[in-house]
Amino acid sequence: MIKWRSLDSGLTFEGVAKRAQTSKPVIYRRYPTRAHMVLDAWIKYSSMQDCPFASTGSLREDLLALGREFAGRFQQIGIETLRGLLADVTEDQVQILTSTTSSWVLDCLEKVIDSARERGEISASPLPPRVESLPLVLVRHELLLTGGLDEGALTEIIDTVLLPLMTASDSSR
Repeated sequence: MIKWRSLDSGLTFEGVAKRAQTSKPVIYRRYPTRAHMVLDAWIKYSSMQDCPFASTGSLREDLLALGREFAGRFQQIGIETLRGLLADVTEDQVQILTSTTSSWVLDCLEKVIDSARERGEISASPLPPRVESLPLVLVRHELLLTGGLDEGALTEIIDTVLLPLMTASDSSR
C-alpha cells in the first residue's frame, strides 16, 4: 500500500530519491515538480483500481456503497495531499488528475444505473449526462471542500438529491 504524504508535509525530491535508492538528479530529470511526482504515483496507483461494483439489488444501496468506496479512496490518499496537488498542478495536469479520479467511478455509476434500469427502479430513458455524473461531483465537492464525507452527508446527498433526480418520471425531464 502506498503511504501518501501531503505536498506541504515534507515530500521532497531528496526524500523520494533516498527511498527509491537513486540520486536527486535522476528524480529531477523525470519530474519537474513535486506535483508531477505525486500525480504520476497516483495514476499508477489508480490504474490498478477496478470498479468494485456488485449490485445490492437497490439503487439507493448501490449508490451508498459506491459513495463509500469513492470517499475511502480519496481519504486513503489524503484530502490535504489532494488539495496540495490541486494547488501545484498545471492546467494540462488538471485534466489528467480529473480523469484519473473519475474514470473508475463513472464506470461504476454506469453499472449502477444500468442495474437500476434492469430492475425497473429508473426509467429506460437515458439520464442527462450531468445527472449521471452528479454523484461523483457532489461527493468530490464534499471531500475537497469540507475535508471529509460522513455517513449522514452521503445519505443526505443520495436521498435528497440523487434519488429524486434519477427516479423522476420521463415527463418531468
